[in-house]
Amino acid sequence: MSLVLERTTALLPPELRRFNARIRFVWLQLHYWSPKVHYELWLTRKTGRIEIGLHFEGERQFSYRWAEVMAARMPEVQARLGPQVELEEWTPSWTRIHQTIPYDPLSEPLADEAARRLAETITVLQPILEEERSNVPPELEALVPARPLRSRRFHRRRRGSSPL
Repeated sequence: MSLVLERTTALLPPELRRFNARIRFVWLQLHYWSPKVHYELWLTRKTGRIEIGLHFEGERQFSYRWAEVMAARMPEVQARLGPQVELEEWTPSWTRIHQTIPYDPLSEPLADEAARRLAETITVLQPILEEERSNVPPELEALVPARPLRSRRFHRRRRGSSPL
């Protein structure tokens, strides 16, 4: 995961390299302004897939409002990232935009491919998120406090950043 993070960062345009990141055993998450809206790369050995996506993990109203906003942009997203990218309900309160790739044995080429796809996802979706933030009422953010990052590893933490 550290290699994927390093390579993802190198592939991002300079203006998208300032984010918070955390790594656990089977996933990497990074976010720009709220941990409730984060990019995730998740190794799911059980299904033999690697999920790469953007997660909305707040209260149901928050996550579903983001899904509604992003649904209108999905033709553009799929035109740029491919038809395999889906917007879906993940849990009763969380939504996500994601794609999967085969989870082959861990290798440097697989890390390169995962990093490339994650960087591409961020490069396409983050400008849309920034543009659409005003379409998600700020009061929805106040429903559930953002979860603090508990990882010891942070990546270029943005100064003065604030939640949604």
